[in-house]
Formats: sequence, C-alpha cells, structure tokens
Amino acid sequence: MKLKGMTPVIVVVAALLAGLGAGRVYSAHKLAKSSDLVVTYGDYALYLPHAGQIAFYSLEACGGCEKTRKLLRELGLNYVERPADTSTAHRQELHRLGAKRVPVIVTANAKLEGYDRDQMIGLLEEQGYLSPADR
Repeated sequence: MKLKGMTPVIVVVAALLAGLGAGRVYSAHKLAKSSDLVVTYGDYALYLPHAGQIAFYSLEACGGCEKTRKLLRELGLNYVERPADTSTAHRQELHRLGAKRVPVIVTANAKLEGYDRDQMIGLLEEQGYLSPADR
C-alpha cells in the first residue's frame, strides 16, 4: 500500500514524538551527568547551612553522585546532601549556582561539578576540608 503525500507527515510526526521523549528526559533531570570535574571559585557561603560544612547536590540515578557520596563518607566530611531530582528548591539552587552537571559539591569558596576522585581530594585539601594525612 502506497501512502502518497504521507511521507513528509510521517517524518514530521516521528520527529515531534522523538523530541517530546527527549524533552521528558531533559526536564526530569535538566542536568548532565559527568565524570569531568569543573571547578569554579567564588563566594558560595550562602549555599552552606553551617560554616565548615559542604553542600552536595545529587541525582538518584547518577554513578558519579554515588561515588561522591561514598568518598565524602570515607573521608568523614561534614556534608549535607541535596537531592535535585526530588526537591524543587534544590533544583532552583543548582540553577542559581549555574550548575550544568552533577554531582556538585559546594564549599565556602568553590563549586565542583562532576566527579574525579583525585581532583576532588586535592581541591578539598586546598580548601582546608582535608589534610594530606586524611587521604
């Protein structure tokens, strides 16, 4: 059976459906999951509940987030986790921070996006949250 003139319509409908599916995935998380660490320096104390504490923004289905959570626990650091996929307030904070990927760790003077164990440890040492002996 030939569908004369229907091919362009079918292509457009298929493209729209594909776009809607992608939109659902994007709107569910709105953040990329990444293993590349991006560091931005600035005054982020406003995002910390208490001095000396670390804020950790995460998504549930994120391997880098799980690794970050494990690392923070192993190092015995004082942190508060803020799941961005279950809290509108936490998603809004990430937006204000300009975060483009998760996990995100916020210290008083730096924002870390992504996961790289060695670089994270180095930055946490630099920021005074760890000493080399804590490794």
